[in-house]
Amino acid sequence: MTSQLILITGVSGYIGFKTMIIALEAGHQVRAVIRRHEQASRLTVHPRVQDYVSRLEFVVVPDLARTAAFDPILTNVVGILHLASPLAIETDDFEKDIVQAAIGVTNSVLKAAKRHPSIRRVVMTSSAVTLIPYEWLSNPDSEAVFTELDINSNPIRPFHNSMQAYWASKALSRMASNSFIAERKPQFELINLLPTVVIGPDELATDAASLLSGTRALVMGPVLGQKSDIALLGIQVHVDDVARAHVDALNPSVPGNSEYVLSSDGPDGIQWNDAVEIIASAFPGAMATLPLDGSLDTIKVKIDVSTTEKAFRWKFQSFRRAMKDLVGQYLELLEGEER
Repeated sequence: MTSQLILITGVSGYIGFKTMIIALEAGHQVRAVIRRHEQASRLTVHPRVQDYVSRLEFVVVPDLARTAAFDPILTNVVGILHLASPLAIETDDFEKDIVQAAIGVTNSVLKAAKRHPSIRRVVMTSSAVTLIPYEWLSNPDSEAVFTELDINSNPIRPFHNSMQAYWASKALSRMASNSFIAERKPQFELINLLPTVVIGPDELATDAASLLSGTRALVMGPVLGQKSDIALLGIQVHVDDVARAHVDALNPSVPGNSEYVLSSDGPDGIQWNDAVEIIASAFPGAMATLPLDGSLDTIKVKIDVSTTEKAFRWKFQSFRRAMKDLVGQYLELLEGEER
């Protein structure tokens, strides 16, 4: 599909922007979906975009759940990379604002794609949390090995917090997409990608504070001297690999109507506190800046990505590499602020 037109949603986000860059570098023409006009101005002037503006166009779709909104922007598109999805927001209605919102957007994209015969493949960002029931966290089986064949097919309701609803939304959206393929038999093939905890540098971060947001702030805790009172699943994947997998999934050599888990250091996973040793070794001159006395407990979980590695024909970058790249960017941003 190289040099052909693809549509990408979620390009203003952490993974989506990186995916857009890799798609452009691979030679694709990209039609990038944004929700607000001002996002185009910010993204167009980004240094990583400058060499590719002739192959990049932005289209505004304020509400991705309106399937008709996609019709004008899918003309001549051969592939869709759908990365936009509702997050674990705080709300009074978890079912409506998180679960049904995610399912609605998934169905919206698939219905629109079916109306356009030029589309041959749709790649969707799901999540490895779809493999694991939320209640497993309360009594984890550290010897169970999860693969792309697993799915949390019956999330327990009612939802008591936004994260529980988010886990359910990803699982139910994944199930909805597979049901669509089985029942509607569209002309395109579907691929669901299931990344674990995504870390690594953020090319949209403009200062150290903006880099330390969301999950990145949590995993940087051991390095920055922060002691977390929560635990995180011990599975991770480099953001570059997640973006690369989305673009590579457009290639017909990767089997379609399939699902692939994206994760490194398998099957045993990682320990988040190992970041201290990794960074002490990688950046010995930064000890005055990095306390290296924080902690983040790990919930052990085993993931088998052999199906993914066979299909894509490359290996995932290690936790060591991801942490070095993330902390390296953090130190560069700090240095820039001090000049």
